[in-house]
Amino acid sequence: MPTKSIPITDEQSWLENRLLDITSTEVSALYDLSPYQTEFELYHQKKEKHVVRLEENERMTWGKRLEDSIAHGAAETMGWDIEKFDVYMSNPKTRMGSSFDYKINKTESMAGMPMYGGAGILEIKNVDGVAYRKNWKDDGNGNIEAPEHIELQIQHQMEVADMGWCALVALVGGNTQKIVFRKRDRAIGEDLTKKVGAFWEKVKAGTPPNIDYLIDADYIIKTLHNQADPGVILNADEDLDRLIDEYNITNRELHSLSKTKDSLKAQILERSEKASKIVSKYGTISCGMSKESKGKLITQEMVGTYQSPRKGYRMFRFTSTPSTN
Repeated sequence: MPTKSIPITDEQSWLENRLLDITSTEVSALYDLSPYQTEFELYHQKKEKHVVRLEENERMTWGKRLEDSIAHGAAETMGWDIEKFDVYMSNPKTRMGSSFDYKINKTESMAGMPMYGGAGILEIKNVDGVAYRKNWKDDGNGNIEAPEHIELQIQHQMEVADMGWCALVALVGGNTQKIVFRKRDRAIGEDLTKKVGAFWEKVKAGTPPNIDYLIDADYIIKTLHNQADPGVILNADEDLDRLIDEYNITNRELHSLSKTKDSLKAQILERSEKASKIVSKYGTISCGMSKESKGKLITQEMVGTYQSPRKGYRMFRFTSTPSTN
């Protein structure tokens, strides 16, 4: 069954199309490598056909604003002929789908660029400098590895688009361009296809992946089990009694630890001599003053008064040194 190419005309239809597939940004969850969701969470989203709209933060907003500039800047640097790759591609057989940023059309006579032949995918990332140093591997000699979920993303994109190569362009810290070339790896593509196929078999059979309560807890609490029927009372069985007892013990321990933490904080501040920063061999405590706020002027009748003024307060944040983590 051939891959379908669906023009992206509006966000709602694009999101609905994505529900039918495992997309390039989702596939890393099947390998426990996604920083955004687990396979358990993804299973329920696909099974229930739940459209997920990520709340856009400032970093994401600026990433979208800068995408075109980064793409055209890289094209100018490299001599590329690029165009918007503004389609959603879906393979009904494998149920793999992908969206893209740009397509590189011209491959002839591009200095310093691996010649893989044919058109390529241009994937854009706007990366904070600290995040780049922490999550990307760069030996300074042009050998760069993106985080694993991004490496899987671009292999998945090449598999869906049936294209032989991808240029991953990252603008680091707002002023440094990094370019990573990747050739399509058929073995990885085959494994991705098998993983996705196994996932959809689980959805079809109604067999959810194993739960890791340490990482799935937030989704279970806030989304999966966040409703209750008024008047319904459940008598706990032995297993539920045990869980409730463990929760109660842990809650008491946390309360005790919180009081101990405040006690230690008070002792540290007592000896701080009004310093805004304390440097220790174990890490650094930032304890300067926040800015004061007079509040917000509201309504014509209340002209000249302020609502909810906020006094400055002393912050307290500990940053451990790497050797003590």
